[in-house]
Amino acid sequence: MARSMNEKEAMGAHHDDAFPESDVTVQLAHDVDNTKYSPWSKSMFRLYLVLACAYLCGCLNGYDGSLMGGLNGMKAYQNYFHIVAAVFFTAPVNDWFGRRWGMFTGALVIIIGTCVQATTHTKSQFLGGRFVLGFGVSFCCVSAPCYVSEMAHPKWRGTLTGLYNTTWYIGSIIASWVVYGCSYIEDNQDAWRIPIWCQMITSGIVCLGVFWLPESPRWLMAQDRYEEAANILATYHGEGQLDHPLVQLQLKEMANQISSEASDKKWYDYHELWNTHSARRRLICVLGMACFGQLSGNSLSSYYMVNMLKSAGITDEHKVLALNGINPALSLIGAVTGARMTDVVGRRPLLLYTIALTPSQRAAANTTIAFIFIFGIVFSFGWTALQSMYIAETLPTATRAKGTAVGNFASAASSVVLQYSSGPAFEKIGYYFYLVFVFWDLIEGVVIFFYFPETKDRTLEELEEVFSAPNPVKKSREKRSAQTVLNTMGAPDDEKATI
Repeated sequence: MARSMNEKEAMGAHHDDAFPESDVTVQLAHDVDNTKYSPWSKSMFRLYLVLACAYLCGCLNGYDGSLMGGLNGMKAYQNYFHIVAAVFFTAPVNDWFGRRWGMFTGALVIIIGTCVQATTHTKSQFLGGRFVLGFGVSFCCVSAPCYVSEMAHPKWRGTLTGLYNTTWYIGSIIASWVVYGCSYIEDNQDAWRIPIWCQMITSGIVCLGVFWLPESPRWLMAQDRYEEAANILATYHGEGQLDHPLVQLQLKEMANQISSEASDKKWYDYHELWNTHSARRRLICVLGMACFGQLSGNSLSSYYMVNMLKSAGITDEHKVLALNGINPALSLIGAVTGARMTDVVGRRPLLLYTIALTPSQRAAANTTIAFIFIFGIVFSFGWTALQSMYIAETLPTATRAKGTAVGNFASAASSVVLQYSSGPAFEKIGYYFYLVFVFWDLIEGVVIFFYFPETKDRTLEELEEVFSAPNPVKKSREKRSAQTVLNTMGAPDDEKATI
């Protein structure tokens, strides 16, 4: 521990020495703002390559989720199995062993679940495979967004973190067209087994790729491994320079905000998710984003696309599967565009504008299939990139894994409720069921307006100032300044007054 503290002091990140003079900190903040950054530099391309491995976790999640919807449209599958999905809790592995090992564990479990599922000849074995596979997917869905948000360059954190969830559509597209191609296979057994076997491709790449990834610098800070964290930040955020202003700023902020004795060291301790005003406001955002992302009506087009197409008179198996493959391709365009817009217009405007637009799109969805596709594009533009990103970035390092796992659990619970209620609802009232979501979206808009602060233009550590404020939404509208940095680094009041 003594060695770790010496490393921390050597980097100028010790809490006691952080403020010999306030103007030193103010100058560092100005240097960060005045430094020119390029998304096309050598270090940024290295960062993109690192994040690509984590993005594959989003792909395998999209493949798994859409595979079930696609197989639903195959006669060979309809006569063979029903669907069971499970969500599991995975925070301890991420907190104890790191984000990389969380991704590795999830990918390995997915491979095991795939082997069990694809070789089955009984319903019980298939469901057992789904159980194991779902366990693995949940690991990846916690580890990957945490890793991406903690590794992303602060200047483009919204875009880079948002792209993680947009890769869900890439997995979805692959799944849809693999199922479409396999629908022409005359052997009914091979027709549904081949798409399942293909799940091993991305999970296999993740299993091998994590050994070449750097660990999250924020997780390393939480383990008192300061020198490693500094070197990683210098490599991927500072063009290889340890004295780069952005590297030094992040090191100082992390040293003051990340504790090596927080609740992430105890697998059973969740009290930091609600023990303070800041924690409770963060939890509202986590649960709100998790539930709203599933209950806005968007998942209907994923799980019930086949039934919706048949209700519109499209019953040919190959045509149904082809249209099922077009929908995610169009949504991907909207999602990628939305990911970039998070750093341009901000998180709140995207959510609120989308909430305002989707009711009209959904109301029109009962007229033509085209409007279903339009709704998918509009929703993905505002929500897809933010669903994982907003949850990960609103949480501090100590509770990021646990909070993300809780968010995933809430999301899965909401999804299960919607899946089991939507079938009877469509059967009884048909497309009038969409009116429920029209009114529900209005409620979402009110909650987002009053409780979801803007997270754009601040580092992950600087968001503590926002959530600790009496009114986080109002505080988030204030422009980031040197005062923000001083507050994050715990400057005494008399030093703040010298600005």
